[in-house]
Amino acid sequence: MSDVILSNIKSSGGLPILAPDLTFPSAKFSSALTFKTVSGINAVGSLTTAISLTGKWATSLARLTGITESESVTVKLTIDGVVIWNASTSVTGGTLFLIGSSPESAIRCNQSFLLEVQTTADTSIALDYLARPIL
Repeated sequence: MSDVILSNIKSSGGLPILAPDLTFPSAKFSSALTFKTVSGINAVGSLTTAISLTGKWATSLARLTGITESESVTVKLTIDGVVIWNASTSVTGGTLFLIGSSPESAIRCNQSFLLEVQTTADTSIALDYLARPIL
């Protein structure tokens, strides 16, 4: 479990080392969004993969959007083969923030990052996420 960082990266001895990105900063400041969106997720009645990453990643943003006002959402997060979250919550707004947007709240994986969701009625929700490869 020591390879999984769940909250403050600084407490683990430092920030992760970023993998090379030879398009930065031009790609970051282009008209493209700085985060990615997975849309059209139909997770009614069973856990559905929202995102699956392999390799080493630092994820600093994950939020579900387009949720109806009175929805029950189950979220399961598995990092490096260890189930970290697996619980339901009631959502009263359109967005459910799972991981914050600051580097201090980043989650790191060394092998795999799997986020699964389940809804009771929503047939088309979206996931916004920001994940960066690390060394």
